[in-house]
Amino acid sequence: MNKLLCLLFVCLLCLSSCKKGNREQLPVDFVWDRVVCEECKMALSDPHYSAQVIDPDGNPYYFDDIGCAILWLRRQPWQKKARTWVNDVHTKEWIDAEKASWMYGDPKTPMGYGFSATLQPVKKPMTFETVKKWMYIGKTLVRENTARHLGLDNQSPVTVGPSLKRSTPENTLENRKKNERTQPKK
Repeated sequence: MNKLLCLLFVCLLCLSSCKKGNREQLPVDFVWDRVVCEECKMALSDPHYSAQVIDPDGNPYYFDDIGCAILWLRRQPWQKKARTWVNDVHTKEWIDAEKASWMYGDPKTPMGYGFSATLQPVKKPMTFETVKKWMYIGKTLVRENTARHLGLDNQSPVTVGPSLKRSTPENTLENRKKNERTQPKK
């Protein structure tokens, strides 16, 4: 009987010590410089700008920059059920990306996207939804700096590249053909 009670006690002890999972999808501790970004494979070394995405099962995925997290998460089938955490740029604490006040233009972000988060009040804060949209369309410091380097400073970062010739009544295909017929041949 004692052996049975001992065995039962050991089994209960083992079961109670098993990891319960991360059902609340909270940020997970890790060792800096020993974990790599899921997207760009750089080491996470700056606790001002890192991010974690916690999947619906509580598994963490680590990122050196929120831009990497956004681009990676967009390709995951469970993206709407994930929870994203970022470092507060001022305190280095983990904060919920949805509750953060976002800023644009920080030149120190690891991948150069330029987005940083804080819980402190900021002038003209952005929402996380806006940050995601800007990442999707490429409106980042990387794009702005590339445009500046290429001498395209006068173009918006979203429209960097050759400008499109817009259709006007004078340059439509129909009018060009008409003009070709009426012009004398050389």
